[in-house]
Amino acid sequence: MPRPRSFDEADVIARARKAFAETGFAGTSLDTLLEATGLARQSLYNTFGGKRDLFMRAFLSDAAEAVDAVESIRHGSDDPITRIRAQLVKVAVEHGSAQAPPSLFTKAAVELSAQDPEVAATVAAAFESMRAHYAACIVEAQSAGEIETEADANSLGAYFCAVLEGMSTLGGSGVSRATLLDIGLTSLAAVPLTALGREHLGTGEGEWS
Repeated sequence: MPRPRSFDEADVIARARKAFAETGFAGTSLDTLLEATGLARQSLYNTFGGKRDLFMRAFLSDAAEAVDAVESIRHGSDDPITRIRAQLVKVAVEHGSAQAPPSLFTKAAVELSAQDPEVAATVAAAFESMRAHYAACIVEAQSAGEIETEADANSLGAYFCAVLEGMSTLGGSGVSRATLLDIGLTSLAAVPLTALGREHLGTGEGEWS
């Protein structure tokens, strides 16, 4: 009978994500990966197929979590425009001064998209999902009377996707929370708000004031 596995696949994938996020695919040797995951070489090959296969499992997991984090902007009882602001504040707080752990999704997007079609396709699909979530929130804000109806929701969705991903990348390089917060809140000036939208945003509410 085969010996039962003495490890949890989800835990191994989480450990691999951390290792790959810190040093990238090329910079993570097989020995480093084995040390990080606690696997024996044969166990890695038998269960995951090898370094590349384990990397893809970890990368797809991280990409899915990145999209899920953005999807949350479409839920909640707060006004749509304040949900967008809350997302900007959240990214500034979590990523300022390199406080957040490295993102494998971002690392792989930069390192491999130009040379790996599978990674490139995954990155493109993830960003499209993120853009769609932001755009849907913009449409909801338009329906609520917070944003002018003639505004292009798809363009604004892409804009906020770029702003927020850029903020997290800058934060990872050491840019301060205060600077990220300034970038995020300044980006709201590009939104054609109605009087109601400006009223809902206010000026003296919450930790960001």
